[in-house]
Amino acid sequence: MAEKKLYDNLFKVIKANSGPIAANDVVLTEILDLQIPRNYAARIRRVIFTDNVNGDQLDQEGFFFRGALVLDPDDENTNLIPTFTVDHDVLCDFEHEYERFEEDTTPNGISVIHNKCTVYDFDETLDVVTVRNIRFNMTGNGLAVGGDAEAQVKVVVYFTYERVSVDLYAKLLGIS
Repeated sequence: MAEKKLYDNLFKVIKANSGPIAANDVVLTEILDLQIPRNYAARIRRVIFTDNVNGDQLDQEGFFFRGALVLDPDDENTNLIPTFTVDHDVLCDFEHEYERFEEDTTPNGISVIHNKCTVYDFDETLDVVTVRNIRFNMTGNGLAVGGDAEAQVKVVVYFTYERVSVDLYAKLLGIS
């Protein structure tokens, strides 16, 4: 049986949110400090993106959120996996679109919004690891902004720490 060390297989969870979306087409960004010990990597196990849409959006005909978890903590702009690109730092992304359908112009009170959620479960055999902090970037459009309670998106990241060799640690940092 392998000898257990401090931090090995210690299950951790970090939660963040975009903050209130006060303007359309603006990238909101938040860094997630995974507090990774030296010579360890964080293995990402699960990521959950959940919208927090409120009653201010009921009159909107259509709006969307899109965002990504980025492995480069300095990237404050990327909010989707780039199209036709293999070499990028996006771990996973989401796109949630909302449309309002009505038969006629009825008064307010019949609209319902079910908040959308995207879940990524990363299998044990996948090497979804990082030795640096990660960044959550998101944007939205078509939203009613400036209300009392603006919409936002929440992210929850489940991960464990794993000891890595010095060579792999340097390679993951990009200094090998």
